[in-house]
Amino acid sequence: MIFQNTHNFSPAARTYLKSGYYTDALAGTKEYYEFWDTERSRCLYGFEVDGVRITGYHYFYLNYCPIDRAVDEVLPDGTVQARRERTFPAFYDGDYKYYHAVDTCRKENKHMSVLKARRKGFSYKAGSMLARNYFFLRNSKNFVFAEQKEYLTGDGLLSKTWDFISFIDDNTAWTQPRLTDKEMHKQSGYKKRVNGTDVALGMKSQIIGVSLKDNPHKVRGKAGELIFFEEAGSFSGLLTAWEIAMPTMKQGSKTLGTMIAFGTGGEEGQGFASL
Repeated sequence: MIFQNTHNFSPAARTYLKSGYYTDALAGTKEYYEFWDTERSRCLYGFEVDGVRITGYHYFYLNYCPIDRAVDEVLPDGTVQARRERTFPAFYDGDYKYYHAVDTCRKENKHMSVLKARRKGFSYKAGSMLARNYFFLRNSKNFVFAEQKEYLTGDGLLSKTWDFISFIDDNTAWTQPRLTDKEMHKQSGYKKRVNGTDVALGMKSQIIGVSLKDNPHKVRGKAGELIFFEEAGSFSGLLTAWEIAMPTMKQGSKTLGTMIAFGTGGEEGQGFASL
């Protein structure tokens, strides 16, 4: 497929980059609510331009998840130097295929493994998917498993996810209060005092990171709408963890969520064998 005018898949991001906000409709007005309802629908069900449709995950990523991208800067002497810039993702045909593959897996009761090159933005894409579920799927649980905690925090996948959530809380009508706000676990919602008891209300969606270290059995009982296995190319307990998690994602013949393992080649032996 040849893609043309791909900037049209990012109408909300283009408005934000131009104006510094997503809509000039006044908060509380009918126009304001209609805008955010339309955007929510696009993030859940996808968006079509000139007969080409992208998935909801892809739309959310392109329009609501600023990332660090390499851009060329022309110096005063005329030389070109690369630098990082925080801006919205570009449209890539590889991302189009990836998000459609994820969508197909969910519809066909399948899971997914991805052997990839480095620096292809898969941690950003995974983080955006977690954030999208956090804001739009009530009571959803979403997990990230990694062999080492360092793959999740610092500059890891969860840190990218928290950045997306902070941006959305600050710039959209989808802001969520939090019942839990920890380094490896966030849950949306709030507490209300009812008859002398604190009752948890709201979306109550969760994102949970788990460092398995040398204990792949930590995945037991953790069923989710979305489960990522991060740095699967250097994850010695991956296959055991995957096989333990698989039954929790099923009810009869139906799969109730999607597991995705992604990682990079380059290693040999036990660390890479599972992927």
